Amino acid sequence: MKKVVLMIVAAFLSLPVLATSDSDEKPTQHLKVADVTSMDEAKDTFLGTTLEIKGLGDVGLEEAAKIHVITYTLEKSVAYFSENLTGEKQSIAKEMAVVVEDIHITSENNRMDELHKHLDTYYGLVDRFLFDF
Repeated sequence: MKKVVLMIVAAFLSLPVLATSDSDEKPTQHLKVADVTSMDEAKDTFLGTTLEIKGLGDVGLEEAAKIHVITYTLEKSVAYFSENLTGEKQSIAKEMAVVVEDIHITSENNRMDELHKHLDTYYGLVDRFLFDF
């Protein structure tokens, strides 16, 4: 399994860097991930992937490649929240969905300064989201 992850990371590190803004970009679908189908699955996935990203520590190119892969799964849980929650939680989930897409794109394209800013924004949204989860 580690060899597969390392191969994926190496492949993503070799991708060309694109010079367009986040607002105009769409992530390239490199991986297919199953949809999240329950609130428990969404919570487990959300918490697990967020902790996994946070646990990477200082984010360099290798960590950015790992984050890129992780965002495929994270996006599914955040999308589930966006569609199935209401009120303030849904509003925060929708904000997170935008930021997670930005994390996906900037990690995919090795734009480290932007990635760090998006991660900081994401962690702030996570704190708000988890306050009474």
